[in-house]
Amino acid sequence: MKLHASIVEKLIKIYETNGGFQDYTKLRRALSNLDLTPYERKQSNNNEMVLVLTEDYLKELSGKKQ
Repeated sequence: MKLHASIVEKLIKIYETNGGFQDYTKLRRALSNLDLTPYERKQSNNNEMVLVLTEDYLKELSGKKQ
């Protein structure tokens, strides 16, 4: 299973914001709070499972794009 590109960007942002503190406690807490959902991406003849941010997934389901 792969990470969606939006998660990679979110992880980088979390690290930039919360990294560098003693024992990385803020970073650990921020990463622990990430809520991810598996999503089956359907492309041509290839179905692939990727992890997406749950909040983005729910927005797409409700029709509210960012």
